Amino acid sequence: MKFSLSILLLLFLVASLRGQTISEQVENYTDTYVKTGDFSGCILINKAGQTIYSGCFGNANQSFGVPNSLPTKFKIGSISKQFTAAAILVLEQQGKLKTSDKLSRFFPKVPKAERITLEQLLTHTSGITDIYNIPDFNQLSLRNTKISDIADLVLEQELEFEPGSQYRYSNGGYAVLAELIERVSGKLYQEFLKEQLFVPLKMDHTAHARSNEIVANLAVGYDALDYEDLKITTYLDPEILKGGGSLYSTVEDLQRWINSIRDRSLLEGSSYDKMLEDYGNGYGLGISVYTSYEQDVFGHDGRINGYIADYLHYREADVSIIILGNIQTGVADFFRSDIAAIVFGKEYRSRAKTALPKIEGEINPIPYLGTYAFGPNFKVYVELIDGSVQARANEGGYSQLVPLEDGRFFSRTLYAYIDFKKDPSGTIDKMLWINNDGNTFEGIKEK
Repeated sequence: MKFSLSILLLLFLVASLRGQTISEQVENYTDTYVKTGDFSGCILINKAGQTIYSGCFGNANQSFGVPNSLPTKFKIGSISKQFTAAAILVLEQQGKLKTSDKLSRFFPKVPKAERITLEQLLTHTSGITDIYNIPDFNQLSLRNTKISDIADLVLEQELEFEPGSQYRYSNGGYAVLAELIERVSGKLYQEFLKEQLFVPLKMDHTAHARSNEIVANLAVGYDALDYEDLKITTYLDPEILKGGGSLYSTVEDLQRWINSIRDRSLLEGSSYDKMLEDYGNGYGLGISVYTSYEQDVFGHDGRINGYIADYLHYREADVSIIILGNIQTGVADFFRSDIAAIVFGKEYRSRAKTALPKIEGEINPIPYLGTYAFGPNFKVYVELIDGSVQARANEGGYSQLVPLEDGRFFSRTLYAYIDFKKDPSGTIDKMLWINNDGNTFEGIKEK
């Protein structure tokens, strides 16, 4: 008995030390991005129902120095989509619709709706345009726009491809689904989600952030400014993000949500089968499904003005990694994989920026401005806005290009390096877009 007890104590000690080692690695890794001003938020790692790491960094409110803590709420962007999908599945369980239904059943006055199914909306294969492609999208927050208006505006646009023929990520499809939920349920989107999802799961700190609502413990969202500074993000009315990105939550509430999917405790089994099926491109119904470290994974990332969000659940190891932040930078693109590498004892490295910013002498921005073609359907536009060089891809948002000492530029929003090349006459004719993973893409400047 004494020998067995000694072995158990030894195993417990080894496990404890390993847990501390993971914590130290996570802390040290995350601090590299905190010190460069590129991360502020909370991280939670759970294994088999036990929290093996939880910690918060930076401030929920920079002006008053209020630190982030586990009860801090963050906007979760596109993680919202799986809650929209779950609401659709609840309506299916109630016999009010089927995911195989044509959209025309609910939008009979829209001719193109006859060609689109709810499943295609849920899996980004409908051809419906993104909400960010709506003309004057940035003005919608000032117009008291309702989700019904957004759905109408999206459905007025031409389809980008024949439904079912391609995959193209679309917040527009989820805006239509949010309006559909309100029509079919007879309740506001936020009310239906609260009643059917959040209350049963005791997700008391998760909700749709209504316009001008005071939300206790909601972190202020910040965007990158110059090399290491921040600015309060531009206001975007949550109403126009319904369905695709309007929710806020905490790391602990998201763990409850993950547990419900893992345990299949809220929806019917057939609904989870549908939700977690890979319909192509590693995507289920509002949720990413793929393989990593030879394990099946489900999760999603989210990025919205001033916030980043990400979670992964490794099914075989029963490990969840949740990251929520209130500075919108590109660190989220590799945070999840690096922290997973820490947990599973794999190689990882910090990719926090090290190149120094240009301090002495102003640059002449004019030679860099223009349109760079990276392919027939992908262009990057470099423009001068408010005195700084900014870039956007296709119809996406702008990202400031910060001049570096070595002659390159750096985008904190995308966490990428940009190098402009000159032809023999000294004229800039190419852009090299260098992702933080080292992959380089070449764009030719249009004449």
